[in-house]
Amino acid sequence: MDASADSHHSTRDKRIKSIVSFCHQLHKQLPGNNGEQALENLTDELESQINATKSYSLKSPGSRRHAQLDSVGTDLWNLCVQIKRQDDGGFSPARSRLLTFARVFSFLILALAQWGDHNTPGDLLRLEKLAIRTGRSCIVDGELKFALTVLQKAAEYNGLLQDLQAKLPNEESDACKRLETEYFALRITLAWKEDRLDVADHVYEKNFSIAAKWLERAFEFVNSQELEQLSREAIELRLAISQALVRAYLNTETTEDFQKAENHVGYVESEIGDKLVVLLLRLELLLSSPAEVFDSNAYASVLRRMMRSLDISESSFNLTIHHIRKLEDKSPALASSVLDEFITSRILPNQQDTWVERAVVLRTQMATMHRETHETMQGLATMFDSVEANLERSLPAAAVLAVQTLIWKRVDASFNQAELDITEKWCHVAMHPALRHSGPANAAKIARKLLVCALQRNNLDDAVEIFHSMSELAKREPMTLYLGYKLALRSGSREMASECLGYISEVSLKDPQYLYACCVDAQEAEDKTCAIEALQHLIQKSEYSSPDVIHLPALLRVVIRLEMSLMNDQCRSDADCELLVDDICQVFEGVITSIQRDPRDEQGKKLFTVEELNWFCKNAYNLGLKNMHIWQLRQSARIFQCCLSIISHYPQDIPAEAAEDLSLRAMFCHFLMATALLALARSEDNIETQLQDYLTMRNHVKGFDAGLEMRLGALDEVSKNDLQTKLSTLLVFDFEGAICLKS
Repeated sequence: MDASADSHHSTRDKRIKSIVSFCHQLHKQLPGNNGEQALENLTDELESQINATKSYSLKSPGSRRHAQLDSVGTDLWNLCVQIKRQDDGGFSPARSRLLTFARVFSFLILALAQWGDHNTPGDLLRLEKLAIRTGRSCIVDGELKFALTVLQKAAEYNGLLQDLQAKLPNEESDACKRLETEYFALRITLAWKEDRLDVADHVYEKNFSIAAKWLERAFEFVNSQELEQLSREAIELRLAISQALVRAYLNTETTEDFQKAENHVGYVESEIGDKLVVLLLRLELLLSSPAEVFDSNAYASVLRRMMRSLDISESSFNLTIHHIRKLEDKSPALASSVLDEFITSRILPNQQDTWVERAVVLRTQMATMHRETHETMQGLATMFDSVEANLERSLPAAAVLAVQTLIWKRVDASFNQAELDITEKWCHVAMHPALRHSGPANAAKIARKLLVCALQRNNLDDAVEIFHSMSELAKREPMTLYLGYKLALRSGSREMASECLGYISEVSLKDPQYLYACCVDAQEAEDKTCAIEALQHLIQKSEYSSPDVIHLPALLRVVIRLEMSLMNDQCRSDADCELLVDDICQVFEGVITSIQRDPRDEQGKKLFTVEELNWFCKNAYNLGLKNMHIWQLRQSARIFQCCLSIISHYPQDIPAEAAEDLSLRAMFCHFLMATALLALARSEDNIETQLQDYLTMRNHVKGFDAGLEMRLGALDEVSKNDLQTKLSTLLVFDFEGAICLKS
């Protein structure tokens, strides 16, 4: 332990001797008139010594060594002061830098010589004073790195003095406070020089009470002079001190200082009235009050005074808008009212486009951000009235788009919450004449939302009026056409429904979603005629759509069922019945056309499977058989021909039993068609048509005969006799046809 302690003391003594030796050498070289290169070399050497010394820590150098370090440090400091006074500022940059470094070095030596934790308050005051003077010198000469080093030392001494302050006599306590103020001022300056504004703010905030005291003294000093005798600069300084003093009071956050701030603002206001600086201080005063007692009306009143007194400019516009936003955080309704006045009284008369756009968009944002009421929407509409009446040029499209985007968010939100009344009111605001340059797409979107609301309310008169008020271009958009179709269904306008369907079909080449929606709506409205028409449009589109989008056989089945249901419902007269039967025959003929196209899904599988063919074949046959005594003969012939055509498209590999059933069904179709065609031929006056009917009839006789011949061996005796009897009848028909055709 003794050897280790001796080694430590030896190292410490060597360091101290080295420092003392360099101090003596520097003491001799500093006064000399050395050249620039010599000054630079000495400065570099001095910088190295500073960097080494500031890392030393000699808490107990001993009384002899303490005195030695203190002596050489003091001598070097005094020499620097003396040289500076003698040269009277006529230094070269190199010599000035050398003297600054020498002062830093001398301070560090004196700091190194301190007696650890046993320094007296006098020692600490002396060291803090030297640190502050050294720091100031470094800042002036731009040596910010060393300025930070010595000011950190000053902060240490200040902290130690704060702990002792309660025990200090008044004189030393006052000196301590004065040094603390100087330290904070230098620290803020250094932070500003280093572009560390965050540090500057932090230091400033810690020092509000001290700042307030010094600002009070400064104001008292300036105010002690007669105002008439003060220069313009002095008057401006007096006002700047007042601003800083009020802010310092407010930032102490004490009730007493808040009252002082209020009194001081009142005093300044009584002197100079509604000057901007006074109004801003009044606003700051109001903002500093607790949130629960914030006086929104007073804040709005000050803003109105500010609007009246200010000359409108870019900076005053921004300032006013900034404080309106502050008021919005406390009272949105009052903020909106103040902004309305600002727009009407100051912005619109100026006709500055940029300001108008920004203010109108902000006003819309304020109206749409908070809970909407009738007054909110009415207030916004009234503001648009002012814009429309007083703005020489219309609002540009970009501003209108921003406004309508904000409004549309409220439209969507209220509609999603089923608040139709609020939705409609927002839509009417969005359609204000001041927003006429919104573009056709936006205008159509808003009109459609109004149309949807009217339909949901089942207010058909309003819906019709809205639809007809839209532009022709907007009416031709798919969504508008779909809404028009819904309106036509509810109002019972088949003509309008058919027209809308036609246009929807034209624009739905690849995406049939609107046609599907029309089908669903028609069925929900139980309007079978409209549903059939919509389905027929879908069927027509099947050629252009993916099988995954439109499953053609399913659509055809639905149409046939609806047609059959409609026939059962509406066959009250022969004319009605004939048209409906023609439609059914046409659908089955369309089935044949679709089967011939052989549509397949994405995996290559046939859409018209055997099961699908069975359904269409059986329904065509049963429908014709059931209604043969009701339908016209030519219509019956058409439906049986459809059945025969479907049978011809069955695959060859179906089971034998199914094939036999189909063969028998085909024979009956041939028989029934031959019978019908004979009757038609006998009653036909047109010779050409009559001959064609006879020719077709003879072909069906051949078909029946061929079928019977193929099945004859498989028939039981009863069936064989029945079919042969039928063939005998048909052969008579065939003979008649041959005579008429002269065959």
